[in-house]
Amino acid sequence: MNSSAPVPGTSKFRSDIIKVLPAGEYQVTVASTGLSGLLHKMQRNLDDYGWSVTLTKTFAYLIRSVYFRQVYRIYRINLKASTPPPELSRHNFTFKILTAKNVDMIAQVETIAEWLRGDLTGAIARGQLCLVALDGNKVAGFNLINFDHAMLILVNLKKKLRKGFAWSEHIAVMKEYRRTGLGAQLRYRIFEELKRRGISRLYGGTLRTNPASLALTRSVGFTEVGEIHYRKLLLSERWRYKRYRG
Repeated sequence: MNSSAPVPGTSKFRSDIIKVLPAGEYQVTVASTGLSGLLHKMQRNLDDYGWSVTLTKTFAYLIRSVYFRQVYRIYRINLKASTPPPELSRHNFTFKILTAKNVDMIAQVETIAEWLRGDLTGAIARGQLCLVALDGNKVAGFNLINFDHAMLILVNLKKKLRKGFAWSEHIAVMKEYRRTGLGAQLRYRIFEELKRRGISRLYGGTLRTNPASLALTRSVGFTEVGEIHYRKLLLSERWRYKRYRG
């Protein structure tokens, strides 16, 4: 497959997380959520952000069937240059790499990240790496890594990875454990595990409108390298890639 061929409807790719991946293996859709899914999202947003943000997010969701746009920021880190600091947290967490046998912990992770529900066991069996932080028997946070492909969930774009690269598919910290340094601990521990596995570069992405995620990204040494601009108007969907210059 020709890895340098541009994808129809997009600009010419510049970032290696996009450029080195085979053209044609992609999807550009935004999954639809039913009424029960909408109510669940509203409850999660209410718990995390309060009524003002919840109403704003709900209104945006309701109009997205007609018009929707977002910008997805891509970042990367050279793992050979990463060195973890000696002390990262005031909380005593235990860290574990999950196997398919860790049924209870997998269920907890799938509760934290609904889009993984019913899929995490299979993903681990296929070789994905899921590192969890435990407070006793409770999952306080996790980081899921994919070695086969980059899945940009928020724009549903899938691309195969080059050997030696990995993609951070999801990182999350439960609300009650935020501001403890746990996010940084998860990142640095993943860096060390990936280096032991011969991975040289780790990529990831988040919405440009997620300042907390971007702040964590920068604090542990990631460099922001590009943006995917997605737009949907009625039945028309387009996306384009732009280099991020800071």
